[in-house]
Amino acid sequence: MTELDAIDHRILTHLRAEGRISILDLAERVGLSPTPCGRRVRRLEEAGVIKGYAARIDPQALGLAISVLIAVRLARTGPEDNAGFLAALRDRPEVAECFLVTGNNIDYMLRVQVRDIDALGTFIRDVLQRIPAVGETSTMVILKQGLD
Repeated sequence: MTELDAIDHRILTHLRAEGRISILDLAERVGLSPTPCGRRVRRLEEAGVIKGYAARIDPQALGLAISVLIAVRLARTGPEDNAGFLAALRDRPEVAECFLVTGNNIDYMLRVQVRDIDALGTFIRDVLQRIPAVGETSTMVILKQGLD
């Protein structure tokens, strides 16, 4: 595990919020000059602390007005069942995230984004519940995301 100091943590905080920030601006925000700041970022990347950079996409801008969490309990949990479940969802554009979880008799938690309630019903009925390993699902509509 890489040892991180307070400046490393500040760098990570700023990069989490704004991954495309320039080294010059990042350095100013964390109280370093650009060269040492750039070296720290490179060190964090090389150590695998920073795994990459990604765009945060606004689902509303894509017409995806409904976001839900779907708890999935598998009827069978053998290695082939898990692999089959994941393979069935891997290329589904509705699935934004998939988490293997424990507790509450749940095996997976999905974050799903769709254009409307009809599309959600179609996804649940015609895709998710037709996967052979799926035993039960429970859907929760996301009303608001974030802490503000």
